[in-house]
Amino acid sequence: MPESNAPLAAPDSEPSSPRPVSPNEGDTSQWMSDAARQKAKYTILLTAFLDILGFSIIIPQLAVYAAQFGASPEMTGVLTSIYSLMGFIFTPIWGRLSDRHGRRPILLVSIFGTAIGYIAFALAHSLPLLFLARIVDGITGGNISTAQAYLSDITPPKERSKNFGLFGATFGTAFAIGPLIGSALTHLPGAWGGNFGLGMFSMTLGFINLALAAKFLPETLSPQIRAANLAKPPSPNPISGYVKTLSIPRLNTVVLIGLLSTTAFATIQIYAVYILKEYTRPLVQNEIQRDPNGSVQRARVLRGAESTTTAATSGGEGGSFALPDTGDETKPYDPSLGADYLGPVATGSRQTLPPPEGLSWRHVEKLLVRPESARVVGNIFGVIGLLSLFIQGGLMRTLPKRVSEVPLVLAGTVIMAFGLLCVALASRILPHQVWGQYIACAILTLGNGLATPVLTSLVSQFSPDNERGEVLGVFQSTQSLGRIIGPNIGALAFSFIASGAPFICGALIMLVAAAMALQLRGVAGAPKQAPSAA
Repeated sequence: MPESNAPLAAPDSEPSSPRPVSPNEGDTSQWMSDAARQKAKYTILLTAFLDILGFSIIIPQLAVYAAQFGASPEMTGVLTSIYSLMGFIFTPIWGRLSDRHGRRPILLVSIFGTAIGYIAFALAHSLPLLFLARIVDGITGGNISTAQAYLSDITPPKERSKNFGLFGATFGTAFAIGPLIGSALTHLPGAWGGNFGLGMFSMTLGFINLALAAKFLPETLSPQIRAANLAKPPSPNPISGYVKTLSIPRLNTVVLIGLLSTTAFATIQIYAVYILKEYTRPLVQNEIQRDPNGSVQRARVLRGAESTTTAATSGGEGGSFALPDTGDETKPYDPSLGADYLGPVATGSRQTLPPPEGLSWRHVEKLLVRPESARVVGNIFGVIGLLSLFIQGGLMRTLPKRVSEVPLVLAGTVIMAFGLLCVALASRILPHQVWGQYIACAILTLGNGLATPVLTSLVSQFSPDNERGEVLGVFQSTQSLGRIIGPNIGALAFSFIASGAPFICGALIMLVAAAMALQLRGVAGAPKQAPSAA
């Protein structure tokens, strides 16, 4: 697309909506006091915090339960993307409804649906029920895009990058705390130590969130805009929102950059199996080789805890409510996760030691790998969240004042590409050294922290005031599309190419996004009225 140094304005020749909305009607300062808008800002941030906290408690553990229920890496990729598939379909619908009926009622419905999804996760005792839980949560998962539209409603354009950075810091804080809470919950006795406890804890957060939102969240979409949007006949075309959004110059480029960036970043959703193959399995096998007797003792303690949980829940390992015993611990890992472990080799011999009584060496390895993988992944995700908090809550509150938004997007996408490449190469350059992954993920987090809030800010700036909720819904929906494509690309590359291939693919996709960001140089401003859909 041709570049322009002038602010982007709405074309005069485009037809207007049935009831034109003046710019002042989209400005909450015309009908909300500064104190009310400030209170609304902190309330929506608290709402987003609780929502993301519940989400981040479950997501790092999802692959663990998928594997427990017999999922292959490819099936795990499908499971992690099914939530996003539902979001891709339903998020624009929620965004359109929020433009017509207001942000508040849509937020309440979405939060309630999320809590119901957590209940389904808590009661899941098979892979199909785990899919059902993610589908329910995905269908009603319009709360984040609606919360972003809410925040955009009450924020002047010049402050949107800063406030979306604060939104990102809220995300980072919840995402730093959530995995640690999830890891701690897995150590509880009985059914509370499995998906039942994780789901019920997250469900409790969901209903607390619902109560707070119902009591304290005011409506931020002006009555004039709601009335104008209600006067429009609903479009019979389900893709009309995409057509309108992608017909707005520069906005379409930002949306495509967001799609590519999310696709590349979403390859990280199979990160847990990458850590398991490249780090925890080799480290545990080395530990067993060094100290077979001590390793067996630890494994027996862990198996005793599993037996106690099984008796408490009348189910299988891991404390899942009514979970049948799958015998998973005696089966080898999927071949894509490495060769089957036959046991330690006796000193001065090529023969493996005989297995301990009542256990196989494979079982010993799997008993030790599971908690070690959870600890490593939980710690890395916690560091990612803390760095995100620093970058988006501190750096991004001041950096947009010194650097314009498009260079931040360009820098962020390039740094993310380098970070993904480092994730893939760290296991080769520094084999079995987990600290290399902390450095790689820190680089990746820096790039994501620079680009993500700015992309959302640009979308909100380039969106018409009277259709911002729908446009942000479309943007979040394309992000969902990226989270559908990314994990499945990653899972296939992991299984059929190499364990680091998903992240190299992600780096290449991110470089394409960076090339597209070059087209936005010199662009500023936002249109105030969208062209009507044909």
